[in-house]
Amino acid sequence: MTAWCVGFDLSLRFPAAVALPCNWRPGDWKAVRAWLLKTKAPEDSSDVIGQMNRYLEISKWAIGLVESLYSRSQRMTNVRSLRASAVMHLYVEDYGYSKNNKSAAHMMESGGIVRADIWRRFGLTMTNVSVTHARKLVFGFNPRKPAYDPKVFIQDTVFNKFKAPKTWGENECDALLVAQAGLSELGGLILTLQRTAKKERKGVKEKVSESVKRKLPRKSRRP
Repeated sequence: MTAWCVGFDLSLRFPAAVALPCNWRPGDWKAVRAWLLKTKAPEDSSDVIGQMNRYLEISKWAIGLVESLYSRSQRMTNVRSLRASAVMHLYVEDYGYSKNNKSAAHMMESGGIVRADIWRRFGLTMTNVSVTHARKLVFGFNPRKPAYDPKVFIQDTVFNKFKAPKTWGENECDALLVAQAGLSELGGLILTLQRTAKKERKGVKEKVSESVKRKLPRKSRRP
């Protein structure tokens, strides 16, 4: 059975997920699976029942995609036994690190329901991944305004440099970053710009060191 690392972007409007095989060869997009769900927001923001139905729709979608990753040949007579099989690793984008508004509260409520239902169905937990950590891991830095438009930078990199399917949208791209962050923790291989970033930083460091060396008095230099 294939072991999977799944990254979730549990936004309310377009939740997305990307699954990478734990033995993934970076760039082998045929081995990658992706999902996107389009939900409808309640017309009235005070419609609690409508909001709860939206949460349940997202949870049902998440459970369905996890189930689809398990081999059809396996009979899940005891789904909690899957916890011990170590074939599924779930990671989710953490929204709580910077957002403090009503929308973020709804996303955290929805995420809580998804976590509880995933645990109840499979006995699996979902690990938080901060956006900052995922971006720094993949890009070598965190693209932020005003220097960068994060969404544009991420999609440009994922599509043009990583060669991901261009049928994806920004939510699948975010889910990919989460999945890669999770896969790196599991010791897997990922696509990254870190090598280029390290070379650039090294070049800057060497230039600075040389500049400082020129300014030192002659007697302070090592023979």
